[in-house]
Amino acid sequence: MILYPSHKSYVMDRILPAEPSIEPVDLSSKLGIPVGEAMVILSELRISAGELTQEISQPSKMKRYGKVCLGGTFSVVHYGHLSLLWTAFSVGEKVVIGLTSENLVQKIGKSYEVPSYEVRLENLRKALKEYGWLDSEIVKIDDPYGPSVTDQTIDAIVVSPSTAGRAAEINDIRMDKMLTQLEVVVCPMVLAEDGKPINSTRISRGEISPKGEVLSRVVEDLPGTASVDQSSADPWSALTRVDAP
Repeated sequence: MILYPSHKSYVMDRILPAEPSIEPVDLSSKLGIPVGEAMVILSELRISAGELTQEISQPSKMKRYGKVCLGGTFSVVHYGHLSLLWTAFSVGEKVVIGLTSENLVQKIGKSYEVPSYEVRLENLRKALKEYGWLDSEIVKIDDPYGPSVTDQTIDAIVVSPSTAGRAAEINDIRMDKMLTQLEVVVCPMVLAEDGKPINSTRISRGEISPKGEVLSRVVEDLPGTASVDQSSADPWSALTRVDAP
């Protein structure tokens, strides 16, 4: 389908951020496309934690690239991160992971407390070892781009649907430096049990666990205000590891 790439990009940029749990029939009606096309688009752009666990357990397929890169803060290794890592190791022979330094974390201004670089590095290494993702190199980055704008041996960059715009910036910088453009690979968005994306902000608020299990509910008390009914579960208990499939 000639317009498939455009439809997919529109869904990734405009539809999923507002309606992450949209059904194929509704997407079909919204865009005026066949239900089958809507199903394929959604299957490529989102996945449940259970489906991701099954995909990770499958044998590796033929890798398309020699070297790929990705980046993140990895405050807690959650299933959204696993989707990013799984996608990278599925398509690349070697993976370069940019891990944000403490200085960059301060510049970004996260809305939650971020563990030290050393803690995040150790937890990331444990996750990589646990899943057998050993052909990797972790690089400390002090800016949002890292080696992606300087390493001419990198073939592709893996991003999440919410950070896909960063890849365009990186390719613009590479063009200015007369480096080859990186292929952009978007990993599936992982949905929690409540149909919303798994991310570090939600985990830090005690809403969900790193696996996407719902830990609390938001109760509307007064117009414009909300209170969070926290469960006794500690969402940071999985900071040191995420259970392997």
